[in-house]
Amino acid sequence: MAADGFVVSQRTREQRDRALVRQAASLLAADLSLGELFERLCEVLADYIDASVVFIALEQPDGSHTIEYFHDHGVIKRAPHIRLREESRSLEVIRTGKIIWGNRPNQWAGMQRIPINIDRPETDDTVAAIFVPLRSASKVIGCLSVQSTQPDAYDESEVQLIAAIAHYLAVAVENQRMYRALLRTADFDPLTGLVSHSRLLRELDGLISRAAPGTPMAAVMLNVTNFAMFNDTYGYPEGDTVLRTIAAALNEFSGEVASIGRFGGDVFMVLLGARPKEQSLELVRKIAHRCRRLSYHGHGQTIPIAVSCGYALAPLDAPLRSELLALCEHRTRLSRKQGGDPVGEDDIDAYQLHGVYTGIETIVDSLLDRDPFTRVHLVHVNAMAKHWAHFNLELEQRDLLKMLQASLLHDVGKLLISDRILVKPSSLTADEYRAIQYHAEFGKNILSRYDAYAEVAEIVGQHHERWDGLGYPAGLRGEQIHPLARAISILDAFSAMVMDRPYHRGIDEESALAEIERCSGTQFDPYYVERFAAYRRKG
Repeated sequence: MAADGFVVSQRTREQRDRALVRQAASLLAADLSLGELFERLCEVLADYIDASVVFIALEQPDGSHTIEYFHDHGVIKRAPHIRLREESRSLEVIRTGKIIWGNRPNQWAGMQRIPINIDRPETDDTVAAIFVPLRSASKVIGCLSVQSTQPDAYDESEVQLIAAIAHYLAVAVENQRMYRALLRTADFDPLTGLVSHSRLLRELDGLISRAAPGTPMAAVMLNVTNFAMFNDTYGYPEGDTVLRTIAAALNEFSGEVASIGRFGGDVFMVLLGARPKEQSLELVRKIAHRCRRLSYHGHGQTIPIAVSCGYALAPLDAPLRSELLALCEHRTRLSRKQGGDPVGEDDIDAYQLHGVYTGIETIVDSLLDRDPFTRVHLVHVNAMAKHWAHFNLELEQRDLLKMLQASLLHDVGKLLISDRILVKPSSLTADEYRAIQYHAEFGKNILSRYDAYAEVAEIVGQHHERWDGLGYPAGLRGEQIHPLARAISILDAFSAMVMDRPYHRGIDEESALAEIERCSGTQFDPYYVERFAAYRRKG
């Protein structure tokens, strides 16, 4: 009879084990979330074997290990995030990949018993316990533990059964994590953490469908000017740092906008939900202003990050996604010409130019379209030339025209300088600086071909000569230098100091004036320094 009883008991156990494996396999194959899977599996384990406690601990992305499901004496805790302590058996199993089990605490608890449920100390009554690793391929990603209040609750066959279930559970967890990672990659840019291109388009469609003329939505496109130069000069890791810097700045507005994403490459997009037009325009201005103050800090330098900004409203500017994006792209190019000012119109004259340029319009257009830093600098010098001349220079009309023309054209020779040097976001090497010095002579040669601009060519060729004779290209000194070239040299230097350049952030005006005055009598003509300082401080 004893033998027959043993056979029946053995058969019953095998039937139980097969039923448990079938149910576990069915759960692991089902389309369940990890939370649902953990809950159902723990319930099945508790039904088939003696288990007052079942928990699952997993490794987290930051390297920590936490209990993510806890079935404790009938009380379920979903995602409790209980951090494993250094002395815990679970952590030892995860680190060694070895099973720990026993039917008495002295067989599995080690030197110190570590209670899990601190809120319910009365439940710390485990006698028998099994701890098995969750192993996927060669990596241990967590631990499955089954515990009982009864002595002699488990034997080797049950340990192996739990180990088998743990293996398949680990595979299911890894599959779920990879699936979530794929979904996140599809919806979020891995470099910046912002919304991806495809998700931006879906969200844009939804916002357009809900917008109305009285409460339009806005799409804001932001493009990093000359981003390729950061990669070429400092390497792709530093270029990635620039993108993350912009993303962090845009994320400051996450509570005020509908979505923020990386549209592609060096282009970002911010979507504003439906609201009155003026509220949207004010928020666009805030976003653009924040981006204009960004800098790259590295290699002992602080380099401005130039960002152009174009935006469009739906349905006011366009009712369709394709039209809205086309407008944003066009307006971003216009913004680039304006030095990053936000642009929400299709066809605008970015700046008023002072002077007459008959016969050389193509040269002027080419110069102003060369790069945004050059354009902003030239227009700034041109505007200052007009206002300074009217304030205290008392020029004849002919000389005023020559000054205005030379102020805009003084860097025309840079059309023959390589982009790699002209917009390099770092200090120039000695060879690159020598190449830049040729631009004054190049400018003179370009304009000398036009009879009406012969004197302007002379001024342009001399605007880097110095009062003390240490300038270039000819080393002229004092009154050997054309008077208007002496004036333009001050305007050029002042603008270069106060405006953002590819290689430095602009300084305040008073500091720039102090530097101009410090160089009076050496680099600059004292007569013009005195009048320029008066114009800037009083004019």
